[in-house]
Amino acid sequence: MPKSPAPLRPRRSYRAPVVLDVEAQTQAVADPVSDFTRAESLVSTSSTPAVPAPAASSRRAALEAERSRPRRAQKGGAQKVVRERVVVKPTRPSRADRRAAAAQPTTVPATHMSAGPSVADPRDPRHPRKGIFVKNRRRRSFHVFVLVALTAFFGTAALPSYASTGEATTAGSARTALAVQTLTGGDATAQVVSRDGLGIAESPQALDSTTNSTVSPTVQALAVQLMGAVAAGRLVGSTPNHIPEIANLAEGKVVPNCGVDYRVLQAISVALDNFSQVGISDINRKCTGQIEGAGTDSAHYADGGGHAVDFYLLNGSALTGGDSRSVQLIHLLDPLVPSGTGLGQVECRGSISLQHFAPFSDTCNHLHIDFLKSSGATLRYG
Repeated sequence: MPKSPAPLRPRRSYRAPVVLDVEAQTQAVADPVSDFTRAESLVSTSSTPAVPAPAASSRRAALEAERSRPRRAQKGGAQKVVRERVVVKPTRPSRADRRAAAAQPTTVPATHMSAGPSVADPRDPRHPRKGIFVKNRRRRSFHVFVLVALTAFFGTAALPSYASTGEATTAGSARTALAVQTLTGGDATAQVVSRDGLGIAESPQALDSTTNSTVSPTVQALAVQLMGAVAAGRLVGSTPNHIPEIANLAEGKVVPNCGVDYRVLQAISVALDNFSQVGISDINRKCTGQIEGAGTDSAHYADGGGHAVDFYLLNGSALTGGDSRSVQLIHLLDPLVPSGTGLGQVECRGSISLQHFAPFSDTCNHLHIDFLKSSGATLRYG
């Protein structure tokens, strides 16, 4: 019998051993702990003799030791240490996506819809942003009101005490505001000042601020009125400026050699009652140290100084002592001044009829009025 063929044995395939080069591996593996800690899975083919690694005491220590080893990459025949770093950036929608999302209308369930306008509508008064704007507007209005109130308060407090609104009144109103009445009896002249129902009698000597050590209440009241005209720009000075002499009296201060005759203050007040602007160039030359014209014998300088006033401007026009405005002021003062009151510039104008003035020669660049030799202590009001 023929022999049965022998059973075929499956041919054993030969597989070449897999050689892994640890030094040439440049990419991170999925599980560095398992791949780098199993000795049987790794076979080194490097010609450099392997240095036995110290036995790891634990799996964590082995992992830390492996991570600390630098990885090398072949590039151009030279070894280069490569340290891998994985950076994970958070995903963020682009600006165009955000704008598209914001432009999409917000849908509100029908169960939350009301019969009236939607709260989501910016035109609705119930809109939250609308409420914020209303609150901010109210707060801003309150702040503006407080600011205006504080400005008005401090602005009023900062005004000088002589800044009165009654400086532009007529002669009758000025006399009523000052409540000064002149009483004449024989050779004695006294002032009766009525304030708050209280009558105060003052002697003519008390009205002379050029020699007294105190300022009379009557003199101070009239000086306050004149300084109100200064604050309004209606009473102006020249160079040197004699307005501070009136300001001292308005503050109740006595400055030696800087007093002003009460009748001079009254004459200035009459001028302000009839002209919109009055300019004075001289009062007390002893206060400013001026020696001009008649020198120390001048009514501006003699007897303490301040017994004369020089007007150089009326309603914006310069005076000559003979112009129409100078003549107008002369006619206004002549019935009021005491007899013997000096009047300059007689040669600068034509002949005029005068009742109480005593004219004399003077330069034609102002109007001079002095009370050094007057017979009365005050002007005749009324």
